[in-house]
Amino acid sequence: MYVRMLSAMETVEAIDIEAYLKLIKQKKDENILNGNVEDFLFRGQTADYPLLPKLGRLKAKGDLKMIERQMLDEFKRTNPLLIESQRPMDDWDYLTLGQHYGLPTRLLDWSKNALTALWFATAENSSIIMENVSPVIWILMPCRDDFEIETGAIHPFDVPETRIVQPRIIKQRINNQSGVFSVHSTADILQKRNLNEADSYAGKLIKVVIPPERLKDIRTDLNTVGINAFTIYPELEGLCSYLQWRYFE
Repeated sequence: MYVRMLSAMETVEAIDIEAYLKLIKQKKDENILNGNVEDFLFRGQTADYPLLPKLGRLKAKGDLKMIERQMLDEFKRTNPLLIESQRPMDDWDYLTLGQHYGLPTRLLDWSKNALTALWFATAENSSIIMENVSPVIWILMPCRDDFEIETGAIHPFDVPETRIVQPRIIKQRINNQSGVFSVHSTADILQKRNLNEADSYAGKLIKVVIPPERLKDIRTDLNTVGINAFTIYPELEGLCSYLQWRYFE
C-alpha cells in the first residue's frame, strides 16, 4: 500500500485500491471533524482531461448558447420513439439521457461510488500504457451549498452558478454507477473554466494519479470486489465487454 504526495494536498499518487481507499477515509474523517458530512463524489478519467463538460470542450459552429438550445430541441424531436420509453418528464431528464448517449451537454459525470470511478479511470486502453499516460481520479468534497438547486424551478440552461444535481433514475446504468452530475453555468462554459479553477470548488478537489504500470493489477482487483464492465453497464454491451476482458489478453 502506497500513497505519495505530488503537490500540497491537491495531487497524490496511489498504486492500489488499498491506498486509494485509505486516502478517501483520511479525507472523510477530516471533513467530518470540520463539520462537513456530505458524501464525496468521484470522477475517473483515463487521462488528465479538463474538468469541463463536453459542451465546453467542443468548438461550436455558431453561437454556443443558441446551438445548445437547438441541439436539445432536435434531440427531443428526432425519433421520439427512442426516447419516450424512458419517460422523461422535463429537460433535466432529456439532458440526462443525452449525456449518457454522448450528446454534448453542460453536465459532467460524477459517481458516489469510489470504486466505480476507479474502474473508469483504469479502463483498458493499450495506447495509454504505451504513451505512459497516467489515469486520474478526481475526488470532490462538496458542502451542502453545492447541492442547493431547485431543478423543478429552474431550467438547466439558466443555472447562475455551477452546482451538483442528482438525476432521476431513468436509466439503470445511472443507478449502477451511482451517477451524479455537476451542471455548469453558462459563464463557466463560455469562459472554459474548469471546475478545479472555480473559486468555489478548487479547494474541495483532490487529484489521484494512478501509475500506468498498475492498471492491469487494479482492474483485476476491481473484478475481485465485483466491479467490472457488466456491473457498470448492466446491458449486453457491458456483458460482452466483461467477457472479452475475462477470456482474452
